[in-house]
Amino acid sequence: MGNKVYLLVIIMLLCIGCSFDKNKDEEIYDDKKIIDNIISYNEELDEGFLEYIYDEYGRESLIKIEESLINGSYSNNIWHDIIGKSYIVLNDLYNNNYDNMSNVKIIDTKDSVNISFVGDISLADNFDIMPYYDSRGEGVYGILSTEVVDIMKNSDIMVANNEFAVTNSDNKINKLYNFKAKPERLNIYKKMGIDLVSLANNHVYDYGEDGLLDTIKYLDEYDIPNVGAGKNIDEAKEAFYYIAGGYKFSFISASRAEKNVVTPNAEENKPGIFWCYDPNLLMEVIKEEKEKSDYVIVLIHWGREDSHELEDAQKETGKMYIDAGADLIIGAHAHMLQGFEFYNNKLIAYNLGDFIFNRETKDTGILSITINNYGAMDYEFVPCKQDNFKTSILTGEEKVRLINDMRSYSINTNLLEDGKFYGDN
Repeated sequence: MGNKVYLLVIIMLLCIGCSFDKNKDEEIYDDKKIIDNIISYNEELDEGFLEYIYDEYGRESLIKIEESLINGSYSNNIWHDIIGKSYIVLNDLYNNNYDNMSNVKIIDTKDSVNISFVGDISLADNFDIMPYYDSRGEGVYGILSTEVVDIMKNSDIMVANNEFAVTNSDNKINKLYNFKAKPERLNIYKKMGIDLVSLANNHVYDYGEDGLLDTIKYLDEYDIPNVGAGKNIDEAKEAFYYIAGGYKFSFISASRAEKNVVTPNAEENKPGIFWCYDPNLLMEVIKEEKEKSDYVIVLIHWGREDSHELEDAQKETGKMYIDAGADLIIGAHAHMLQGFEFYNNKLIAYNLGDFIFNRETKDTGILSITINNYGAMDYEFVPCKQDNFKTSILTGEEKVRLINDMRSYSINTNLLEDGKFYGDN
């Protein structure tokens, strides 16, 4: 009798085990069925990629993707809604694209990403600002107010135009103004919170080819990402990428600033900057970057110096770059503020003026853009003034005045009293 009971227990346990194995097999079959069904709706989705999503983010993520395809609500945006990372970022992670890239930084953010921009910065030892930086003995707070530094350091990505060479060379080229800084001045960028600088401008080559290559070398040594110049055209037009908030941002920089051109265009085997006097190559790069990134941000040196008025080339090519795929265009070079324009719901900030540059008293500002969890952009202009070799935030009547001035410079833009603004089209 005891042997019969023992045998019965063994048979029951085997049956239960068979049931578990059967359920597991059915679940694996169902998962394969989900993947096959997703591909039947969208053949562009790769089986290996979907298996990666299953392994990393769970079965429920695939079920939601499948449901969106069935009910017709699917778009690439849904990946970020479900997983918190865009389709482009997920594909990059699947392919290990970031492992061997020197031109990408991944930063942690919460539900939104804040990117701020300022115009021209000069830390040149042989120009106006740095003697006052040294004599005041307050570090960065001698040339920027506490409130300005707080905004810059609290931005997830802080971008500026580097309007000088970083070199110990004395071999300057023949021009009216030549700006250079000692390499150790780059520590000031760290104190400001600068995360990326544009180099496609008319002063980065003030000390010739050696000065340009020194600038890139020292920026790299100080871990300050830079775009717009290089030892050849491939480097000069190369983007720098930030991964933040589950989105991928591509930054590129180009120049058409000089009327009397002395800063050379980078060529196949020749150092220089990325020119956009002919817009076609920049348009091509924008199109290529739009395939790789969720947002393409173009930093352009252009416009008439010391004028609020726009040149026809700015108004015409800016729209061409938006049509090519740019999501945001940020201009510098005019040394004065120019207006905003919304075109096809994308912002062109024509010129952000001098931020901390010379001895003049002039209006400037910080452009702050927040990309929310759903990918929409919110815009804010923070009015500032450069005065007595220091840049501070404007308040009261002076803030109201500059907001009104920016309204008069801008096109298709609703600029509110608090500095927030949006497109009028």
